[in-house]
Parts: sequence; C-alpha cells; structure tokens
Amino acid sequence: MVPVLGCITGAVLLLVFAPWVLTMGRWQVRFPRTALTLWFSAFFAGCALMLGAVAAAILVSIGAARVPTAAEAISVTMAAWLSLGAVGAVLAFVSVSAEPLTASQRESVRRLAPVAVARERRPGFTLVWFDSEEPVACAVPGRSAEILVSTGLRRMLSGPQLRAVVAHEYAHLRYRHGWAVRIAEVNALCLPQRVQAGRGLKRATLLLVELMADDAAARQAGAVHLANALSQMAGAGEDMGMALRAERLTLRRWPRGDRRRLPEPIRGLRISRS
Repeated sequence: MVPVLGCITGAVLLLVFAPWVLTMGRWQVRFPRTALTLWFSAFFAGCALMLGAVAAAILVSIGAARVPTAAEAISVTMAAWLSLGAVGAVLAFVSVSAEPLTASQRESVRRLAPVAVARERRPGFTLVWFDSEEPVACAVPGRSAEILVSTGLRRMLSGPQLRAVVAHEYAHLRYRHGWAVRIAEVNALCLPQRVQAGRGLKRATLLLVELMADDAAARQAGAVHLANALSQMAGAGEDMGMALRAERLTLRRWPRGDRRRLPEPIRGLRISRS
C-alpha cells in the first residue's frame, strides 16, 4: 500500500499545493514562461501520479494473491483502458469547457464582420481591420485564426508600434496561450471552492500569457515600440494594467535592433494610418 499512498500524496501535493506555491511572490512577473512551465509540469505530473495510484492499487491487489487468475488479468486490462479513458475524459473536458469562451470570441467576430473594412490573408491567420474609434486589438484562435485591429488603433499608433501590437497578438496564436487558460479553468473547476489556489492560478495564468506575449513581441518588434503602444492604449482606455505592462518592458534588457527579427507572417505587413 506504500506505493499507492505515495502516489496519492504526491498527486495531492502537486494538484493542490503547487498552485498555491507558484502564485506566491512576484517572481512570475519577471519570468512568466518559467512560471507557466512549472505549473504545467506540476499539473500533468499530478494527473500522472493519480493514474499511477490506480495502477499501483491494482498491482498490489494482484501481488497479494498467490496465483493470478484469469479474472485478475481481465481486471488489469480493464483498469488500463479505464485509465486511458480517464485521460481522454480530461482532454474532452478541457475542450468542452472552452466552448463558451470560443463561442463568445466567434460571436464578437460575427458582430464585427459588418464593420470590417479590410481583410489581409497572412500565413497562419487573417488580419481583419474593422471600423471603430476604440483602440482595440485581439486574437481569435481556431482553424481560421484571426487578429482583429480597429481603425482607431491604426490611427493612434505608428507603423512600428502597430506591428509590435500585432506581434503580441500573433504570439497568443503561435504559442497557443488559449490552451493554458483552458487548463487553468479546468484546474479551478476540479478543486474545491474553498481552495483558493485554483482560482488564484487561473488569474495568474491570464496575466502570465499576456506577459509572455509582451516578451515575444518585445524581442521581435522592439520593446520601445510595444511599451509606447501600451502606454498610449492605457491612456486612451484608462487601463492601469497596460500601463504597468509598459513600465515592466522598460525595466528589462532586450536585443538590439539589428538582432530583432519579426515573424514571417508580420514581415511586410502593409500599415497605413489613413
């Protein structure tokens, strides 16, 4: 029974206490990718240990018998298939739980379609310019991924600043940040409501994916351009979060201009402020 108890204890520590530990302090703001990688590792390791506990319990029960029977062999086979089914159920739950978010994003695209003034096919996504005075840019993942940019934002920012914003949104699509948010939501749903770690990690994940996209865009398009863009957007919308993100970019060292390289889909992007 020691292996079973060990697996269960390890799973509880990883699934319940790891989120609490990883949300302590402010180091995640400086190293968002490391923080998110550690959490994903803890989450999947906890799931693996939980399945390991089931397998260990079956092996212990078989080992207690002197001569394995056909029924025991069948039970082991069924347990293996049930374990695979449990993994599939978790993945299905992750996908289904994201449906409301995806539906909301698609509904936003549908509402913006009548005011779209231009569409530009790029490798991996479609850039959609829509008519609005609000300085808005967002990424909509999916098979037909889109990056939406308002004409108000186009008029507000310079060409390099706007490319930096598009690079930020493209990072969300390229690195599949939507899946990180989905799994964080599942983690929060699986833990008891009294456990604050799940909800805390969900909030932290939403921030971390934004910081990761900021870092990617800063390396590719220039931290100065992205910081200035965020500052202007923060001033227009009175968004303190964007202002803090802009300040964060000024506190780090970034590659020189001759070492920056925009992703292929953003190179040669035609940007006019008219």
